[in-house]
Amino acid sequence: MRRFLLLLLLCALPAVLPSCASKKEAPANPFTSRAATPPKPSLLQICLGKITNLFPKKHKTPTALTPQWTGVIRMVNSAENFVLIESGAMSSVVPGETYLAVGKGVETASLRMTSLKNPPFLIADILSGSPSAGDKIYLPNPSSAPAPSPTPKVKPTPKPKPTPKPKPTPKTSPSTTASPIPQPAAGH
Repeated sequence: MRRFLLLLLLCALPAVLPSCASKKEAPANPFTSRAATPPKPSLLQICLGKITNLFPKKHKTPTALTPQWTGVIRMVNSAENFVLIESGAMSSVVPGETYLAVGKGVETASLRMTSLKNPPFLIADILSGSPSAGDKIYLPNPSSAPAPSPTPKVKPTPKPKPTPKPKPTPKTSPSTTASPIPQPAAGH
């Protein structure tokens, strides 16, 4: 590649030098301003532009995302409309999310993952299609799937405070220090 560019520059050099030497400047026109006319590209700029067109830049082709396989269907219960999945990726499973089942290179069913799990097994409801044992399961859009949210901690409701019992009022008893009540005199 370097040899080719060097050879091309060596071949273009004799053509550029005589054209630069014989190039005469045109007399300046007083009626046109220099800012109004765009500068003409030099012969070297034209040659370099054509050389870069000979070798276009290689664009990276986008790579398809490979599906993240969740597990394999081990049992199908069509009467109860669910499947039993054997999975090694228990933590990456998102309950409530729609997964796809693929068998022999063809999509066979759409499944909704439940929160029921007993490692290494998961349970999913059949939404559509007819899955069969041996089909692989994957989440079609892992980037749009919400991260599993932690289960919210439920605060226990506080026990109501017992109402305070009213304090008993002290009973009044006749005291010995109290002054006797005057008695009306008889015969007055």
